Amino acid sequence: MINNIIYLQVFISGICIGSFLNVIIYRFPNNLSIIKPRSFCPKCNIKLTWRENIPLISWLIQRGKCKTCKTTISFRYPLIEILTGFLFIIFLNSSPSLYASSSNLFFNALFSWVLISLLLCISFIDIDHLWIPQGLVNFGFILGFLGLIFSNIFGNELINFIFLLKGLGASLISFFIFEIFRRVAKYIFKKDAIGKGDSKLVAMLALWLGPIGTLFAVGFSYLFAAIYCFLGLSMNFLRLRQAIPFAPFISLGGLTVWFFGNEFIMSNILRI
Repeated sequence: MINNIIYLQVFISGICIGSFLNVIIYRFPNNLSIIKPRSFCPKCNIKLTWRENIPLISWLIQRGKCKTCKTTISFRYPLIEILTGFLFIIFLNSSPSLYASSSNLFFNALFSWVLISLLLCISFIDIDHLWIPQGLVNFGFILGFLGLIFSNIFGNELINFIFLLKGLGASLISFFIFEIFRRVAKYIFKKDAIGKGDSKLVAMLALWLGPIGTLFAVGFSYLFAAIYCFLGLSMNFLRLRQAIPFAPFISLGGLTVWFFGNEFIMSNILRI
């Protein structure tokens, strides 16, 4: 019963955070402040009342339409809210290897939720605009570095200092390696096959996942992208040579590694 109450509280917190993520996803590419003005309808620009701004519930009560101009509100808004809520619950049981030395469960959960929120914003912005905002990547760098320092406070100083160096080293190396891949791909295909932002996103994730985790994450991201492209071409919702956003696959690979942890992947998946 207690666990169910905790899960419900986490889910409600998640959909509330998801509502704010919708604001970031819409406003960031349009160079609008994410703080003010308060939420408004993109069509008629009427500011929403608190009754119209309740996560998930307002969308259901209004049947997916603006109360003023009756414009249809995209289903993606409640989808992101629900997705955030469920991911918050699922990642209560994550096993991030880089933070294994910390026994603080709240610390692990908090940084899991921060990483989820950050990657959701980056992924959906990339889906919409084929662009990864430098500001969000910088924010991820800062939080990743703070996470390593915070982990150092709760764990053995020597071991976590090594983790700190590994994270920083992995970030630099990951960026340069991915940049080499990007330039080689551009030379082969005579155009940008991999976005510049992807290299920075991988470098940011390296602070969160460490060198081994980053290697797994990139591998998983290419696997997920290959499956998506195969299905897309087979089912005709993708065209040959069509540009696709890669940030969602990098994010999915990163979250997969974050959830299971390096040790689980090495001892189970690689054994298959």
